[in-house]
This record gives sequence, C-alpha cells and structure tokens, in this order.
Amino acid sequence: MTSHFGGLSPFLKSRTERERLLFVAAAGLAVSLLIIILLVVNFKRQASASADRSPSAGNNNIASVAIGTVSLIAPERLIPKGAKLSEMRFKEVYWPRNEVPEEVVRDVSELVNYYAKEDLRPGIPIQRSSLTKEISKISLPLTPGMRAVSIEVDATSSLEGHALPGTRVDVVLTHHGEDQKLISKVIVQNARVLSAGGDVTPLRDRSPVDKPVPNAVKTITLEVSTEDALKIQTARQMGRLSLIMRAAEDVKAVEKTDMAQEEVINNTASGKRNQKNAGCQNRGKMRMGGKEYIIDCEGNINEIVDPNEP
Repeated sequence: MTSHFGGLSPFLKSRTERERLLFVAAAGLAVSLLIIILLVVNFKRQASASADRSPSAGNNNIASVAIGTVSLIAPERLIPKGAKLSEMRFKEVYWPRNEVPEEVVRDVSELVNYYAKEDLRPGIPIQRSSLTKEISKISLPLTPGMRAVSIEVDATSSLEGHALPGTRVDVVLTHHGEDQKLISKVIVQNARVLSAGGDVTPLRDRSPVDKPVPNAVKTITLEVSTEDALKIQTARQMGRLSLIMRAAEDVKAVEKTDMAQEEVINNTASGKRNQKNAGCQNRGKMRMGGKEYIIDCEGNINEIVDPNEP
C-alpha cells in the first residue's frame, strides 16, 4: 500500500472525519439540553409569578394554573331542598373544561335570592336548573300512619343539641303527683326525631366537623303514634318534658318507667347505710336480766328469742 509523501492515508483521513462528526453531534446535543433546561426554568418562574399575583393565591396555586380546568363553586356539604342558598357555605372546585355542566353557576353572587330546588350534593357544581326563587315547603320524612308532634326544649332537655334528625329518644315527664311530690315518668319510648329547630338534615348527612349548637334549637319534632302524640300534648300542660337518648340499635321497651321523689331519697339513704355497714354482721352479744341480746351494726339492741320457748 502506497501514499503520496506528506499526505494522509485514506484510512486515517476517514477516521478523523468520523471523530469530527461525533464531536459536532455531541456538542449540538449538549446545547439542545441546555436550551430545554432554560425554557423549563423560565416557564416555572412565570407560572409562579402569575400565581403570586392572583388574588386567590394560596393552597390552590397549582390548581389555578392547571391546564384544561375551570374554577366553579360547589356546596361544602349537602344542601337540602328548600334551603336558602345565601345562608349556605360553598367552596371553589376545579372542573375539567370539557365536562363543565350546562348553565353552571360560576360565582356565589349569582345565588342571591335563590333556594335549592332539589338536594344539592357536596363537591358538585351547581346548575341553574337546580335553583328556584320560590320558597318551597320542606316536608317532614313522616312514616305513613304516624304523627308528628313538637315539644319545646332547651340545652339540657335537648341533650345539648345531640337530639338530631334520625336519632331515637324517650320522652320523660317530670311533674308533681297527688301528694305534691315530684315524679319522673317515661311517657313515650323509642320516638324518632324528625327535625331539630326546623332542620331536617339527617345525622348521617352532616359533616363530621359540624358541632351541635344547643342554644340554636328551641323545638324538637318527633315521629310518634296517635296515642303517644295525645300523651305528649296532655303532658306538656302537666309539667316539664325532656328527652333521653337511645342507641341507634336499641329498640327494646324498658321495664322501669318511673321514679318518685321518695324512691330517690330512700335509695340514696339505703345506699349510704349499705356502704357504711359493708362487711359488718353485728357488734356482739350481751346478757341482761337473764335474757340474751344482740347489738347490730347500727348500735340497736335486739333480744334473741329462742324459737323453742313456749
């Protein structure tokens, strides 16, 4: 194999050309990566600056700049039919742009003077077809054949506001008997609460963070039989009505339904005596005048009588 003096062989010349092309390709790739990195950093800076300028910047900054979504409003919790929407609470939700319902409400200000035409579920955007300006009467979820009756309550008699729709209670009447002594008697058992202060929202549909407000509840409406409704109507003129809460699964009738004033006093006194004399049988015996006596735990002296004596 021969070559011209002072020149490169075809083999060396081809190798040098490949190395030069590889270097150029590597340099081009590095520049492309650098440009991409700069573009990504610049985009993030612009997105962050745009979110900071937004009036609603906060925990929803990322969602506010999300591509393909729109901001809508939805109830925080279930809104029952007939509720005045200006008194309800709403939250902002981000909904897929291509799934936005027709005639959707986009701002809370659009709900002024409107009522819920049907139950509005939490987290679901509100449509205008679900709104009405007419005040609808809320019907009680009354079982056919049963009756609804209301009683006045306070923070104590309403169990600090825990007697909510769907719970079960017993109704107690406290009054003065014929001897003018107090007596408490269960007059109705296992009654279902229909509404509390006009609110018919069932316990299962309430938010876990909602707390009872005792002072806000002035009346409780119960579902009872016709006979029990008459009992309650008569009892409200006799004395004070109060409620006793039942467990959800407890539907059995109780055997002891009344407690008189003297029973409370006697049970308390008897309990104190039993506690004082616990473990005591007697204090001893004594003989006097030819007869034998025993001294009990309370210091009383009792003669011991022989049953065989005539």
